[in-house]
Amino acid sequence: MKILINQPRSSYFVGGAEMISFDHAANFLKLGLEVSFFTISPKSIGLTYSKQFKDFKKKYKDKINIIELKQSEEIKEIYDITPGEDRRRWNVESIYYNQVFYDYLNTHKDVYDIVFSYYNLDAVFIPRKNVKNNVLYLCGIPREQNDFQGSFLYPYDSILAISEQVKESWKKYAKNGIKIVSTGVNCDRFIPGINKSKKIKLLYVGRIIERKNVDMIIDAYNRLKDKYDLELTIVGDGPELDNLKAKSDEVIFTGVVASPEEYYKKADIFVTPSKYGEGLQGTILEAMSSGLTVVATNTDINKELLALGRGFLVEPEIESVVKGIEAAINADREKIEKLNRDYVLEKYNWIEKCKDILRSIK
Repeated sequence: MKILINQPRSSYFVGGAEMISFDHAANFLKLGLEVSFFTISPKSIGLTYSKQFKDFKKKYKDKINIIELKQSEEIKEIYDITPGEDRRRWNVESIYYNQVFYDYLNTHKDVYDIVFSYYNLDAVFIPRKNVKNNVLYLCGIPREQNDFQGSFLYPYDSILAISEQVKESWKKYAKNGIKIVSTGVNCDRFIPGINKSKKIKLLYVGRIIERKNVDMIIDAYNRLKDKYDLELTIVGDGPELDNLKAKSDEVIFTGVVASPEEYYKKADIFVTPSKYGEGLQGTILEAMSSGLTVVATNTDINKELLALGRGFLVEPEIESVVKGIEAAINADREKIEKLNRDYVLEKYNWIEKCKDILRSIK
């Protein structure tokens, strides 16, 4: 079976859907499938490769057919728009990329059993003779959803959603319905640490953008640091980073790192009070696989993940976040470590999730 992973932004941008595309490619390869990976050439738009893509390319260059397509120079100005917040950047990028993607497939004549895309505009137009099943994998919920956005789901043969909440937000636009197949986690990579210090270590991993509400983690830390022996580490980058650094000279900011698992191993509590727009957060699965106690926004999927004493739900408001972190500090975190690790091993192993995907689109 020939699989094509179509993720234009993965070569230069580090986000949840981009990381999922790498995991899909790697695990489909493990299942013995022939995998191709299509993305934008960053050089064609004056950008640089992400560390994650360079590592992916180095590891799989002889096993996965990695194709970098040149983006049109006439839209270079959209790359001045901050990524992650303004939907216009993604829309214009995808429209132009889709044309190049179509032309490549049409010219090279290869036939793919499945094409996976992760944004509804990335593969609206494809040469049907080259693709047996055009699949869209929905990873999140836009802040403002409308019929115009939803109309671009119609051309896809199969649509998968990362969670029930994501499915519900999009289902009226899907002609063939939407099936739920969640993401997974590499349980061999994200493992509990040992010999942790007496200091209680708080951790955030992810993009530093407004909707992730990272500034509130710092505010909560500042409220609690005199009461408890705390340390806060923020792993990631984004347009809000400089503003956050100005809020505290005690918080540890690492920027983007190649091995986030090393930070999970050293932490005790993972905090992620996003305001909106999340599906199933991969960082929560990574934290749970690493045995951390999780404090996360009260969403439908997080209610499921953190049920039965596996973590603490909060509203994206300062008082709630402070209370959630304090509850995690005073919890039996050794017990939670085992609960969380066992839970993800049973329900969120990546190989099994990729098998579920293949079964769901037959």
